[in-house]
Amino acid sequence: MSLNVQMARRSARRPRTDRRSGAASVEFAVCLPMIAALVFGVIETSNAVFLQQALTASAYEAGNVVSAIGGTSASGIARANTVLTGLGIKSATIAVNPNVDANTPVGTTIVITCSAKLSSNSVTSWCLSGRTFTANYTVPRL
Repeated sequence: MSLNVQMARRSARRPRTDRRSGAASVEFAVCLPMIAALVFGVIETSNAVFLQQALTASAYEAGNVVSAIGGTSASGIARANTVLTGLGIKSATIAVNPNVDANTPVGTTIVITCSAKLSSNSVTSWCLSGRTFTANYTVPRL
């Protein structure tokens, strides 16, 4: 039997995986950074959406307290801080414009602004870290 025939028989008996023994590892190593970037991007985007929703909810709650009869800027800011603390939001700023007290006339337009940095409220702080999110709520004095 010739050498070529013997080699052909051996290669026919061997499974084809011998030629691709490291291919799966190489493919995984190439795909892993893209998969990790996708996962961290989704996590950070989810944190950003949650932060925006929390700021909107706190501005809404503060606006309801400030616009009510007897409501003041201090009571609205306290309510917004309560909501943000309950949702785990850190380093937020709340502003009420104009300053509302007992003498603020009925019908005055009040704007509540809540803002916070994503970097203070995110685990990853990867691609949106420098952004500040803001929510405004406008309501008339009752």
